[in-house]
Amino acid sequence: MPLVDYSSSEGSDASGAEETGNQSNGPQRLERKRDASHQSHLPPLPDTFHDLYASTARVSQQDDPSLHCGRQRVTPHVEGHWPTHIYIEWYPSTEHSSLINGLLTNIYDIASSEETKVHSLLKSDLGAELPLHISLSRPIVLLTDQRQHFIDALVNRRNACGLRPFEVSVTGFDWTANHEKTRWFLVLRLDRAPQDELNELLRISNTVVQKFGQPTLYNDSQSSCAAHSIYPQDHKKPRRGSKKPSSSSSMDLLSHTELANYVDAFASFHVSIGWTLTTPSESLLKKLDHASHDFQAMRISVNSVKVKIGTAAHECVSEDALVHLKSYKYSSVDKSLISKYILKHYWNAFVELLPLWLAPNMVTLLGFFFILGNVILLEIYIPDLVGPGPSWVYYSFAFGVWMYSTMDNVDGKQARRTGQSSGLGELFDHGIDSLNCTLASLFETAAMGLGPSPKGVFTALVPCLPMFFSTWETYHTHTLYLGYFNGPTEGLILACMFMIAGGYYGPGIWTHPITELVGYPEILGDSSLIDLWIPMILLTFFIAHLPACVYNVVKARREQGLPVAPVFLEWAPILVYSGAIGAWLYSPYSTLMRENRLVLFCLTMSFVFGRMTTKIILAHLTRQPFPYWTVMLIPLIGGAILGNLPRIGLPAVSASIELWYLRAYFVFAIVAYFRWALLVINSICNYLGINCLTITEKPAPGQNASQEKSVMNGSAGEKPVSNGRVAKKGD
Repeated sequence: MPLVDYSSSEGSDASGAEETGNQSNGPQRLERKRDASHQSHLPPLPDTFHDLYASTARVSQQDDPSLHCGRQRVTPHVEGHWPTHIYIEWYPSTEHSSLINGLLTNIYDIASSEETKVHSLLKSDLGAELPLHISLSRPIVLLTDQRQHFIDALVNRRNACGLRPFEVSVTGFDWTANHEKTRWFLVLRLDRAPQDELNELLRISNTVVQKFGQPTLYNDSQSSCAAHSIYPQDHKKPRRGSKKPSSSSSMDLLSHTELANYVDAFASFHVSIGWTLTTPSESLLKKLDHASHDFQAMRISVNSVKVKIGTAAHECVSEDALVHLKSYKYSSVDKSLISKYILKHYWNAFVELLPLWLAPNMVTLLGFFFILGNVILLEIYIPDLVGPGPSWVYYSFAFGVWMYSTMDNVDGKQARRTGQSSGLGELFDHGIDSLNCTLASLFETAAMGLGPSPKGVFTALVPCLPMFFSTWETYHTHTLYLGYFNGPTEGLILACMFMIAGGYYGPGIWTHPITELVGYPEILGDSSLIDLWIPMILLTFFIAHLPACVYNVVKARREQGLPVAPVFLEWAPILVYSGAIGAWLYSPYSTLMRENRLVLFCLTMSFVFGRMTTKIILAHLTRQPFPYWTVMLIPLIGGAILGNLPRIGLPAVSASIELWYLRAYFVFAIVAYFRWALLVINSICNYLGINCLTITEKPAPGQNASQEKSVMNGSAGEKPVSNGRVAKKGD
């Protein structure tokens, strides 16, 4: 069952109320003059829209109930305090929304005659659909340095309980007050869950909340919202056939604190659908008793728990998804003759040089350090990507790429030597491969002296295309296919040869006519290798690589009896990624190429592309829906717009502004990528009981059940592996 963390958004509170107050100066407006011919003919925005966004930033810490329908802030704002709430989120179906809206409409009609104003919780002031929720905690407050510890504690408790997704039924509706009795809520009452899961989740929440010195929920009669109901007890009785609390042996395993936090609060669980500031009369619902039967057919699916600390959402991998890692099998097809007859023996000998205390994922990371070290050399000695630089720098590029390739192929062997294999290895390995796509190709750009030119941009970023489609293919086929001539083997060997040639002859060798080397001037004319470089790359991609990926995916979908057409919508991320890069860098109004910012741009794209493809691998490992989007693409689209402002009638930005935008994007990409990566890695490690970068001393759950299937030159064989890391191609 997943946990989603809403964190680190300054100035928000658990109730959603905004901080209020007015500045001494009135709001200032920046207006752009427009011709009469450009006047918009769109209908005017509703007044509620202007009310929501019509003032300058509110800086006062005083509450102003008039700004949010009379609601009063329950938790006073204090700098460094973070309002927090644990809950289950529910998006009603169209049918359920229709029922609830019908109930609210009837309530409005009855309440208006009694001078009671009822507000809906189903939609925002602008009509946007809002999720409903089942509370698992009161609004509590955390200090800044407590936030991550709180999330970790909740995740660990959740993982330990082993709860599965479940459903709860609605028994009817009721009125109930909040703890302070400042608001009354129209709620849907809930029946007991099949295995009393809601009480179990409440116990987990209360145990964690209590450890942080915060008040628990429903642990006393005063805090129970059932005690605040305006109706007599018969309205809160369970329906006939409702289950009693489970008396499973798990109760015997609870600690003293957990036993103290256990309370049968099933009569208190509810979903709020509306609210009012005045105490409602009993007649408000008594007149609608006839509608309760329709609501008793409602089922609410519970498959996640959320914790809100601010407003920014960061999703952790669910236990329901992680369970697939225990039955994970790695599958690959590598038809490379060089791998089978030559490099396989080299890799077998090299892995014996590695100490047994060195974790397989650390082997992968060490290989990536060879790339990062050479990026630093590139920036120092060949910052313009043209050169020529010292010969030894080009040799260092080749050595670094070769060592990266070596480590990339022996990490799986190290996993088998040390008994550390699992899906985390494939995720970590392909994550590093994705980061490397736009970095190692920079060495090739410099070795060929292409510089920050259109051809240089193409050379530096084109490896993302085959990497994405291979990952897309793996998602659907659950097999990594490597052909007779593939990028990870023959492609990297050629790249190393180009770098060595650049060091020996200089980058200028690639501008010499090909006829000086091979003859045939009547055919080749004065063409150089650089002239043929882009057509050659595009030809191999569109003629060989992409059709093979599409063929394998279509074949897999048909074998599973699934429709084929929808899979092509999954190309959206790479189309947006490639299109935005082209629109930004190739724009005549962009200064990034003229100012030689290609290295910084490629470093930024490394994290963006890495996040995009690693999410696909994670979905493949956990059998989750295809991830169509990542928030890290938004600034890339913004950059494409920024670089083309004159096309929409706005002045072009200066080189300084564009550079600072790129720098900000780089920082954002680093923070977003590593925060997400740490959440995912920690979730997997906690679930499997393994370490990421160190050897796990004891076997993790599922060790004996985990197996690997590898295919070399088309012949398949299965080899047992243990937890920690996947054994991969070349093993």
